[in-house]
Amino acid sequence: MRGALEQIPYGEVTTFRIIAEALGDGRAALAVRNECLKLSEIDPDIPWWRVISSKLELMPGAEEKLREEGGIERAKTGKFFREFDVWPIFKVMATDQMKLSERLILSELGDVSIAAGVDVSYIDDRAVACCVTVDEELRIVEVRFERFSPQIPYVPTYLAFRELRGMLPAAMKCDFDVIFVDGHGVLHPRGLGEASHLGLLLGKPSIGVAKSKLVGEIEGSHVKFMGKEIAALHRGGFISPGHLSNLESALKAAIKFWREGNQPLPLKIAHSLSKSAKFSN
Repeated sequence: MRGALEQIPYGEVTTFRIIAEALGDGRAALAVRNECLKLSEIDPDIPWWRVISSKLELMPGAEEKLREEGGIERAKTGKFFREFDVWPIFKVMATDQMKLSERLILSELGDVSIAAGVDVSYIDDRAVACCVTVDEELRIVEVRFERFSPQIPYVPTYLAFRELRGMLPAAMKCDFDVIFVDGHGVLHPRGLGEASHLGLLLGKPSIGVAKSKLVGEIEGSHVKFMGKEIAALHRGGFISPGHLSNLESALKAAIKFWREGNQPLPLKIAHSLSKSAKFSN
């Protein structure tokens, strides 16, 4: 981000979306705006004020600086700076996801005696991942934490690259038959949501349980994408196989460890404990 802002010439303006597209995905526009706001506070000399919304909305405190440079009149003409020389990080990550999705194994999940749930909570620029395991009687067996600093901002469909830095080491400290992730499995534009990514790295069965869908159409109690049923709806949660599980066995395992609400119990506990841990640090 810093490098992109430094490339905008004096008197020129660009938009959050144009920078996001240069980074590889226009959906990162909101993340670009948030990063500009942060830089305006910690490094006011970086020309953050030269970035505006596609609707010509300015960031707080930018108007005076833009008027001095003539940028406001420039923006009204619709002539935005576009010649960025930056690493297209999101395009690279998307390519990695497509390659990794080819390695997924969607097979029937066997008997599950111990199930894990892993979730991440945030405060400012810090985060904590919590992995919890429970037995068939829904009793807590193990709890592990991992504090970390996310290296990229939140952008839809790239959550794994933000959170696995904490999720992976937390999960590696636990023993379980399957792990539930507060995110997607194969219910993802490139077939590799956070649950699939984590399961692949762990070499263990994983299941995604998300609160909303990224792709596909709801038909009854299932979600279809590109002609295939890849997720199921249960109590408001979108369940999709991650790795070493298929849709039928993923749904069966999720129901087995579900008590109430829109997530299996291991996930609900992990979410609660991660929030408590971040404030106690």
